[in-house]
Amino acid sequence: MKKSVLVVLSGFFLFGLGFENTSQAEVKLSCLDKVPGVTIKGIGDASLTINYLMQFYGQWRDTGSGASGTKSTSDFYFRRNRLSLTGQATKTLGYALTYEHIGDRTILPLEVSAQPATNLSVLDAFAVVDLSEGFKVTVGRTKVPFVREIQEKCFSQISVDRSLFVNTASKGTRDMGLLFWGNLLSKKVQYKFAIMDGHESTVGPVTPSSSFRYTARAHLALLDPEDGYNYSGTYLGDKIVLTIGGGAQFEADAVFAGGATDSKDYTAYTGDVFLEFPLGTTGTVTASGAYLLTDYDDAYLGSSPDPESTGIAGQKDGWYAKAAYLHRSNIGPGQIQPFVRYEQWNFASLDGVTDQKIDWIAGGLNYLINGEAARVSLEYANTDFETETATVEDFMTITTMLQLAF
Repeated sequence: MKKSVLVVLSGFFLFGLGFENTSQAEVKLSCLDKVPGVTIKGIGDASLTINYLMQFYGQWRDTGSGASGTKSTSDFYFRRNRLSLTGQATKTLGYALTYEHIGDRTILPLEVSAQPATNLSVLDAFAVVDLSEGFKVTVGRTKVPFVREIQEKCFSQISVDRSLFVNTASKGTRDMGLLFWGNLLSKKVQYKFAIMDGHESTVGPVTPSSSFRYTARAHLALLDPEDGYNYSGTYLGDKIVLTIGGGAQFEADAVFAGGATDSKDYTAYTGDVFLEFPLGTTGTVTASGAYLLTDYDDAYLGSSPDPESTGIAGQKDGWYAKAAYLHRSNIGPGQIQPFVRYEQWNFASLDGVTDQKIDWIAGGLNYLINGEAARVSLEYANTDFETETATVEDFMTITTMLQLAF
C-alpha cells in the first residue's frame, strides 16, 4: 500500500514538470522574506539565490549548574546559523536547499545539559512544481504544514522564538514527503495536504509499523491574503490581516505502549487565529494564538511506552497567545517592538511526573534596525511547574539575541 501511494504521487510530480504555467514558481526562504542575497542568473528562467542568516543567543538561567544543579547557568550559542540556496530550474520548477548549524548549546527548553549540544544538518531540501495558483506540489524535506507557528518564518517571530512546546511529535519542524497545496477564492482560502514519513523510532529492535503520517490544514483570510507556503510572525504593518486556520494529523500504529502487539495510533488537532492591524501613522498591533492537542491513545500508561509518546513532544494539549506593538517612527536607527506571550500546557507524562502542567510567561523588546534583517532582542521568561520534585523546579530565563540576514 505504501509503495502504491508513492508511485501514484510521484506520477503527479513528474507530470507537473512538463506542465505549462503562466506564473513564476518563486521559492522564498522558509525563515524570512525581503532578504536580497546574491542572485546568479542562468539560461532562460534558471536562477540561484544565496542567503546567509543567523540568530546568536546570549542566555542566562537561574539554575542548572554546580554540584547540585542549583547555581545559575550562562551560555552563548547559535540558535540558528544558516546558508540557503533557492531558485528556479524552469518557470514552473523551483528548489531550495538550506544547511543549518546549531550550538554549542547547554541551555535547553526545560533543562540544562551537562554537555554542549551542536548539530550541522540539511534543514530544507525540496522542489516545488507550480501547476497553478490553486495547485502546487512540493517534494522533499520541508516544513510540516500543521501548527501555524511552525510555519511562521522563524526570523519574523514577534517574541525571540517560537513556542517551546509546539514542535510536531517525533519530527520537530521538518519531515520528508509529498505536499499538495494551493490558494482558492482570490487567495482567501489556502489548503495543504501532506503525506510524510512520520514516526521513525530509533529505540528498540522494531517499530509498530511503517505507516505514513497524513496532515491536512486550511485557513481563511478575512482581510489581506496570506498566500505563501510559509506565514510571517509579523508583516511589520505592510498588511492588514485577520486569518483563521486549523489542521489535523494522523498516523496509524505510530508507537508501542507495551508488548510488540500493543501499538497505538497518533492523532493531533490544532486551531489558530492571527491578527495584524496598522494604527494609522503611530504603529502596528500584532496578536495571535493557537490551541494544540497531541494524542497517542494513552500509550504512556503502557508497561513500556515508546519515549516519543511522553515528554515535551509527546501526548499533551495546550495553547499560547502572543501580542506585540511596533512603533512606526524610529528611535535612533531602528524601531522598537515590545511583546508579551503566555502559554499553558498539560503533559500526560513529563520528566517522570504524570499529568504535569506548565505555565510559561514571557515579555521583552525587539529593536529592528533594518526590518527583520538586522534585529536585537531581549526577553525575560518564567517557567512554572504545577508539580515540583527534587529534579523539576520552577526557573527563569533571560535571552538576548542578535539576528542578521544577508
